[in-house]
Amino acid sequence: METRRTVIVGHFDTHGVSASYLAVKAFNAQEVYANYPQTSPEQVVVTLQNLYSASSVPLHIVLVDIPVDLKNPQAFIRGLEDLATRHSVTLIDHHESSVQFLSQFQRVRAIFLGPSAYDLNAWLLSQVPNASDIDRTIAIVGAVGDRDPAVVQRGLFTQELQALADGLDVLVRERDGAFRTVRALVHSPDSVLEEARQKASQIPSARIGERIGSVAIATEALPAQWGPKALEKMAFTTGAWYATGWSYDQRSGQWIVRAIIRWDVQARMPSLPTPGSVARNLWPTRSIIGHPSAPSMAATSEDEAREMATQWARALADAATRGVAPNVTTFIAETKVGEMMAEILARLERVLESQNRMYQEYLELKKRQVELLEQTSSQRVRAD
Repeated sequence: METRRTVIVGHFDTHGVSASYLAVKAFNAQEVYANYPQTSPEQVVVTLQNLYSASSVPLHIVLVDIPVDLKNPQAFIRGLEDLATRHSVTLIDHHESSVQFLSQFQRVRAIFLGPSAYDLNAWLLSQVPNASDIDRTIAIVGAVGDRDPAVVQRGLFTQELQALADGLDVLVRERDGAFRTVRALVHSPDSVLEEARQKASQIPSARIGERIGSVAIATEALPAQWGPKALEKMAFTTGAWYATGWSYDQRSGQWIVRAIIRWDVQARMPSLPTPGSVARNLWPTRSIIGHPSAPSMAATSEDEAREMATQWARALADAATRGVAPNVTTFIAETKVGEMMAEILARLERVLESQNRMYQEYLELKKRQVELLEQTSSQRVRAD
């Protein structure tokens, strides 16, 4: 029986790197490669041709977490099918966009394990002989990095896993980061996770200036190059569902207004409005870019950006109230909570004082009643 050398080629994000690590163990692979932009859907076919088409030895090439290129799907399919005339090729994916093309693969073995990113990692994990605790951790961390709602819905999400995913995301975004990180994971996963923890602790948080209901608003411009992550970290730290802020983009020379919804909150309450949908209602003529869960818009000045961030926060708080709590009409601002608690306690103290006074008066009346009864009884004895 022919034994082919197995190589793993994965996507360059956190999920792709974690899936590649698990695939190495599942398929007992001898080589792994993931890097930006070489293993993107648009470039992976050319990358594979450059790396492996000239190989005189037949290989088993396993692609993980790389969807069909929607910009040119037929070229993607033809490229992998051509490679499969000389090598064994397996495509393992979870993106729903790939489903419509799976039947077009003939030589390529196409496996769809989705739409959940966790389902893909869980399947790979099930193929790993004697999987360890760290293997299981990496499987979940990769899905957290993909913001997979299944992680939350299955009760697997923790703040520690969020920190690991954030730190791993920083690592893979560095120069040649995915390439270095996936190979380091294979050789020393513990060391990589520890480095990820350190990277996560270095992510700056936006500083909260005000909270309107479920929305935290940054008090100053966001740290350069950390916009969405700084907002999300502020939201996690304060327990807010949403966060808004603004930053200056050096490349475009523009002020940018940003908003995010915490992905774990959205997974628990999918009926919550997204920042993108609220922004479209607020500013129908503005250009809104990015994912609806973390969109951004250009502003003409920092003052306008600051005002838009506050306006966005008010609209999000109002929309969230109507979306998930229709009987609630007003949110209590975080800055007022202490004051209102003090007032409630003061009122309770006054009620207790009143009750105590009434009880003392009741005891006094009972005492007077007993004295009158004793006096009446004594008078009757003397009369007899």
